[in-house]
This record gives sequence, structure tokens and C-alpha cells, in this order.
Amino acid sequence: MALPKDPRQKMINFMYLVLTAMLALNVSAEILNAFDIVNNSINTSNTSIDNKNEVTYKQFAKLMTTDAAKVGPLNEKANKVKALSAAAHTYIENLKKEIITASGGLDEKGEIKGKDNLDAATRIMENQKKGPALQKELADLRQQLLAVINPKDKAAFEANLPLRVNDPELKGPVKKSWTTYHFNMVPSIAAVTILGKFQNDIKNSEAMIIDKLLKEVSEDDFVFDKLEAFVSLNSKNFTTGQELEAKVVMGAYSSTVNPTIVINGQRVEAEAGKATYRIPVGAIGDHTISGVVELMKPNGEKVTSPFSETYKVGASATSISADKMNVLYVALQNPISITAAGVPAEKIQASISGVPGASISKRGAGEFIVTVGGTGKAVISVSAEVDGKVKTLDSKEFRVKSIPDPAMKVGFAKGPTIKAADFKAQGGLRADLEDFLFDGVRYAVVGYRMGIEPKGREYVEGEANSEYWPKDAGIQNAIRGLKPGDQVYFDNIKVKGPDGRVRAMQNINFKIN
Repeated sequence: MALPKDPRQKMINFMYLVLTAMLALNVSAEILNAFDIVNNSINTSNTSIDNKNEVTYKQFAKLMTTDAAKVGPLNEKANKVKALSAAAHTYIENLKKEIITASGGLDEKGEIKGKDNLDAATRIMENQKKGPALQKELADLRQQLLAVINPKDKAAFEANLPLRVNDPELKGPVKKSWTTYHFNMVPSIAAVTILGKFQNDIKNSEAMIIDKLLKEVSEDDFVFDKLEAFVSLNSKNFTTGQELEAKVVMGAYSSTVNPTIVINGQRVEAEAGKATYRIPVGAIGDHTISGVVELMKPNGEKVTSPFSETYKVGASATSISADKMNVLYVALQNPISITAAGVPAEKIQASISGVPGASISKRGAGEFIVTVGGTGKAVISVSAEVDGKVKTLDSKEFRVKSIPDPAMKVGFAKGPTIKAADFKAQGGLRADLEDFLFDGVRYAVVGYRMGIEPKGREYVEGEANSEYWPKDAGIQNAIRGLKPGDQVYFDNIKVKGPDGRVRAMQNINFKIN
């Protein structure tokens, strides 16, 4: 690349080249080899998924020969998914080739010559804007794939489809773009591996969707194997005063043929192939419901099948439990499970009181989310609709605590010693929550004072306003020159938790060995 004639611009470009060379030196052969291993593994996985998907497409072709009218619409969707996946795979493959070419091409072993090249991916993906174009391509592909899914299943696929294009989380004072996060100043082998990972996501998404489409071919079919009587109760555990409901069918059964059903000596009329039997629940204890089902075959033969089912009547029992522990944490979404014997989960309601900012919401059958705004003791009360009336069932007290303080670390070390090479490899001070049951809870370091006392040299210190080391030149030089026997001090440490509160942490010190 020819440098401009402007002396100042020449100097800027020269400094950039020097910086690139320095960064290249920091990419060890072990890391490059690791990316090579991962890239080869992804390529092998992609081939396996291709082979598996090809089997699925052949099954569609076979089914088309037996029932084209039924299979045709689903086969058309599968072929659309295949075309979309293939086009996206080719698009990414061309990007990989561009990066490999910009890195010097392949050697005689078929490996990238410039695996550690830090310029190629940045120039192609970021400077030439092919990263944002890829991001849009993947986002559009995700929507096109989801559009193929039956609307009733779309929510589940949106949550689980492997192909995702999410903006990176904020790490540090500046939020990175999707392209910068994935491709800025990364070695060429890493960029190729990342692109291969996107291809893997596409192929896995393709497999997930066409498997579902193939399943839809027969998921609504009836498979008649043998005739047997079945009884289904609305519950097997009741409290006194509730009503038992039993549904009895001859399986496999037809909605156009009504069997003869006798339950506990009483004939029950069937409708649409099944009968509903109701009796008031009596005394506490074990009880039995039994009877017989008779069905006429098309040839006039009568098939008789007896059935018997037990149920238990007991006193009311309600369970309220925190899914993590018997504690609620301020500012977190605390999962709570609530069950009540003999009461359908969808009819259970709950409320919370006792601490400020407390609320509870249902997220599913028997599953609730609790949020609290202050510490103390909270009481969760449970009610439910029982036989048409709202009844208070139970209540339980929970302790409400603040999220515990994090442990301050440099890398994985908490002190009092750390190797010089390990310290230099880090970029700042970490705040880690250890042994905390909630996943994804993070603390952000918002400031600290760092002091370095080199052995036989002058003491230096600097202030940081994030987790990253202070930008002071003296501190930066002292970090690069750390040797065994030097001391590093951290004080005035402040961190910010999910509750938005800034906390002061204890000082930590490290002796370099």
C-alpha cells in the first residue's frame, strides 16, 4: 500500500503498521493452532450436518411419491429453506476466501499463510463495510427461516433457533458494533473460524426447521395399534369438597363412534367417542374408580376392555418455594414455584407484601417471578379458584437480601501473589460473583486507584474510571516492566451492581513473583 505524501499522514500510517506488528507478536502460535483446531472441527461438523440434512431431503422426496398432495406444501417449504441456507453459506464462504487471499492465500498444505494477519479481517469486514452487510444478511436470513415455521410454533423457534445476530454487550466505557466486536484486529484464522461458526449456525438452523417440517407430515395422523380402555382424572389428589372428573376412552378411538361405557355400575353416555363422569369427592383416603368399555368392530365383533384407576383425597396442601434458595434478592428476577394439591396450576394466583417495590407475576403454570426493591422480610400469599370460588390457600415468609459483594481479581487471582506474566496478560481489574446461584449477574468496576511500587525504582500511581488499567503513561510503563518482588496496590475500589448501587470494596494487593 503506497503511503500518502503528507508527512503527518505518513507518520500516522507508520505508527499503525508498527502497532499492527506489535499486536501480531502478541498472538502466540498456541492460540493460532487452537483456532485451527476449532476451525477444522467446525468444518467437520458442517459436513456431518450436510449429510444428515440430505437424508431428510431424500425422505421428503420419498414421501412425495406416496402422497404428493399432503407432503407438497411442506416439501416446498423445505426446499426454500435449503436454498436460503445454501445461498447464505456461499455468501460467507466467499468472505472467507477474501480474507484468506488478503492474508497471502494458502500454502502447499492448504493452510492460511498469514494466520496471524491482523489487518485482513479489519480491512475487509470493517473498512470495506462487509461486516455490516453480513450482519444484515444473517438477520434477514433468520427472519426468512422463521417465516417458514407454523405460527403456533414460531415463538419456540425464535427462542431456540441457533442463528442469532445480537449486538454485543457493553464491556467497558465504549459499546462496540457487531462488526468491531467480531472482526476488528482479529487474526485471519480467527476471522475465518468465526465465519465458519456462522455457517454452522445456519446449517443447524436448517436442520432444526426441516426436521420440524418433516415431523408435520404425520404429526396429525392417527396410528391405530390396539384397542384398550383409558381413564383420565382431573387430578389424583383432592381435598374434601372438590369434584372429581373422569374422562374414559377406548384407545385408539374414533370421534364418530361412541362406545358403551359403564363406570362404578352406572352407564355413562359417550359423545364424540368419550364419556365424562363426575362425582363429589368424599372422605379422606384412597378411592377407586372402575368400569368397562365396549366397542363394536366394523365386522360386528364386540371388544370389551375393563379399566381401574385410583385416587387419593387428602387435606389441602400448598407448596411455595424459591427455585434458587429460601431467599429473595433485591433487583433480581427471583423464580418462585407454587403448587397446591388438587388445584390446576393455571388457577393459582399469588401476591406479595412486606418490603418496598415488591411485585409478583406469573410466567407459566405454577411458575412466578418476584422482584423486590428493598431488604427485610416478604410474605407471599397464595389463592386459587376452587369449585368456582376464590379461596386463600397458604402464605410463606421469605428473607430479602441484597446481592452479595463480588470478589476483586486480576485475571483469576485474588492475591496476595501473582506471576508477572499473568499480570501483564490482563487488561484491568475484575469484579466476580463467586458461588452465586443466579446466572448472568454482573458487577461493573466504575473506578479505583492503582499504585505500583517497583523494587528499586520510583513508586507510581494512577486513577481508573472503569475496569481497565489507568491510561497514565507511568502506570502503563510500570505494568510492562513488572518483575518479581514488585508490589501492586489497589484501593478506593468502587463497583456498581445490578441494583444500580455503587459499592466501596476492600483494598487488595499483589506481590509479583
